[in-house]
Amino acid sequence: MSTFESNKNVKTGSIYMEYPFVSVIVGIRNEEKFIEECIESLLNLDYPRDYYEIIIVDGMSTDKTPEIVQKYPVKLLFNERKNVAAARNLGVKNAKGNFVAFTDGDCKVDPQWLKVLIREMQDAPDDVVCFGGPNLIFDTDPIFGRVVGYAQESFLGSGGSAQSKNSTKKHYVSSLPNCNAMYKKAAILEAGGFDERFVVGQDGDLNYRIGKKGNRFLYIPKAQVLHHRRGTFKSFSVRMFKYGLWMAELFKKHGEFVRWYAFLPSIAIMFAVALLTASIKYSTPSQVLLALMTVYFILVFITSIQVAYKMKSKYGLFALFIIPVQHIAYGLGFLYSFTNSPLVSNVNSCSQI
Repeated sequence: MSTFESNKNVKTGSIYMEYPFVSVIVGIRNEEKFIEECIESLLNLDYPRDYYEIIIVDGMSTDKTPEIVQKYPVKLLFNERKNVAAARNLGVKNAKGNFVAFTDGDCKVDPQWLKVLIREMQDAPDDVVCFGGPNLIFDTDPIFGRVVGYAQESFLGSGGSAQSKNSTKKHYVSSLPNCNAMYKKAAILEAGGFDERFVVGQDGDLNYRIGKKGNRFLYIPKAQVLHHRRGTFKSFSVRMFKYGLWMAELFKKHGEFVRWYAFLPSIAIMFAVALLTASIKYSTPSQVLLALMTVYFILVFITSIQVAYKMKSKYGLFALFIIPVQHIAYGLGFLYSFTNSPLVSNVNSCSQI
């Protein structure tokens, strides 16, 4: 048995913990601002250093990211396709461990992160193949990014998914985002790996296929990762449009919704347009539309108050604008997918979408 397949037994108190070899994979592109913080947090994990490797997969960065990475004792690979799915597949292909953990280049992992994931894996039933935790917000990030982060933790922002709300209870979920997830490598390989056509949503697609094989996903509150929120109003709108577009592609690929709430924004947009059109001739549709919009904005206002409370800042009220923009951009992206499908277009790289 090779070194990377063996386990290390270490006594912690009166309990012996087994440390299997883990490959930590980070897909990046142009992350010169955050990659150093990410790598240093991984190098400082409370886990035997000889029993995990760090694989950085760079998507042909045009900034100083590769030069920064080369300063550290990590494995650096180059991903010519540039998209995240290809980066993760390349990382898995080169991974020595039977367990692979994923995070992003703009994340900072807790020192106990890997140890917590491994401990839960050792205690879990065999059909649990993926483990992950909360995607927390940096209090030092710009105001816009923090508002977006807290808004997306809300029911209106995420549909109430446990990992988006950062639930404090350990329980099973239908999927886990790959900024904070560890898999049994065999489960990824058996499912066929990440679909490299997807520019976003590639983790949801993989998790759907893994789940269909009878496997489960465990959410662990103590396995914590801090994730930088950034961007501008324009980039946020574009990102939400892409999320909607690729969620529709997931629906078309699998014939059912990966997440139950995925279609709601697009349905709402079509319903609103229908009512608005009908109100030209009839008064009742306009009254119905006004009533529904009133209820919607009451819910948005309540959510904005919650965001302001969490941020301890009046700027949380910006969620009044951010949440509607998210819903509209996402819904339009979802609808656009049915007129111009990226999965059947002649695109060499998903980064072109």
